[in-house]
Amino acid sequence: MIVSHLFSHFIFSKRAGALVKRIAWLSMGAISISVTAFLVVLFVMNGMNASIKSRIMGLEPHLYVSVSDLKTPQSLENHPAFQRLKEDEGNKVYVYETQDVIIRSQDGQFRGGIARGLTRASLEYFIEQLKSLDKKSTKKDGLLNSAVWDPQDIPEQGEVVLGVDLAQSLGVFEGDFISLMSPASLLLPIGEIPQFERVRVKYIVTTSLSDVDAQFLFYQRGNALSQLDNSGLKKIGIEAWLANPQQIEKTKESLLSFSDVQVETWEDRNSALLYALKLEKLTIGFFLGLAGMIAGSSILTVLALLLSQKRRDIAILRTLGFSSRQTILTFTQMGCMISGIGVLTGTLFGLVIGFYIQQNPINFLPQQIYYDASIPALVDGWLVAGVLVASFLIALLGSYIPARAASEVQPSEALRTK
Repeated sequence: MIVSHLFSHFIFSKRAGALVKRIAWLSMGAISISVTAFLVVLFVMNGMNASIKSRIMGLEPHLYVSVSDLKTPQSLENHPAFQRLKEDEGNKVYVYETQDVIIRSQDGQFRGGIARGLTRASLEYFIEQLKSLDKKSTKKDGLLNSAVWDPQDIPEQGEVVLGVDLAQSLGVFEGDFISLMSPASLLLPIGEIPQFERVRVKYIVTTSLSDVDAQFLFYQRGNALSQLDNSGLKKIGIEAWLANPQQIEKTKESLLSFSDVQVETWEDRNSALLYALKLEKLTIGFFLGLAGMIAGSSILTVLALLLSQKRRDIAILRTLGFSSRQTILTFTQMGCMISGIGVLTGTLFGLVIGFYIQQNPINFLPQQIYYDASIPALVDGWLVAGVLVASFLIALLGSYIPARAASEVQPSEALRTK
């Protein structure tokens, strides 16, 4: 009660100095704005990171398993590692093949790419995942949207599916023919004709994953690229989507018990991207935190002005029996109250804005430029708790320093000074 009375009397009453009052309001406003900005920006970054991760986990297998010395799909399917993954009926487990290729369009454009051969079941699951992540049903720029791609209508004999960026770089459209050859053909003697295969582009697909859209072409294993089998660059392996993605590390350790098995998770394959996202979030959070600390340091200014204008009032309190410890505690609490009002107001605004964006992602970015045209958000309770704790500690330190000076006021000297 005493602290709240002194707080309102010293700072916000009619007798309080106009300068102190104005700076106190500005201080609370600055703290509120800095906390709001800090929370909203990090909530948006959380949402973007979660969106990227969910898309990667939806379209990219959780586990890639390779077995040394096995060169045929049948031998992989009979391996104990494949059978162990199939034990859980919820897991989606398939054998895939991949190889680097050189792609030539009918207009003579050349690009390098990665050809990925999947089973029919794997292609159908891939399309279903893509449709669940992308609900749009309109065509843009003449490209077929994934939402109208029937999972049963997959590439057949001599047909492939191209990523949108790869197709645009080659200048090809659905229905065009392209020629595929192995990079090993570049080493052939002059005059020798390299092996190539002519295939038809059945679909051009947008996954919103830059690596996939810019490099990959997909085909049904056994129905295309059979003429390139002798290049010696084709690799086969096992891809698996787990029913419970939280068991990725446990499943990886289980598969590594086989001496001839190598396992790579989706996090291992995207470690550079995940590290960049984490570093970006940490860097922005650090500088926003510094801005908040600068705003919070205005508490020092408020209390310093308060001490200079209220020395006689402090001296009277000391004369009435306030000890040095009580003086420090009282003015520290007053500083924390100023900071607390700003922090709680900023936290409330940040949560309201964060929940609104989380429920209603902002859509104003052009889809032709950005992979994800929306700005999502994801409210993190631990982040809010961390902001409150850090703000309290900063306010405590910022209030204690001038409060310590208030405790050193000598009543006799202060009352003699006019």
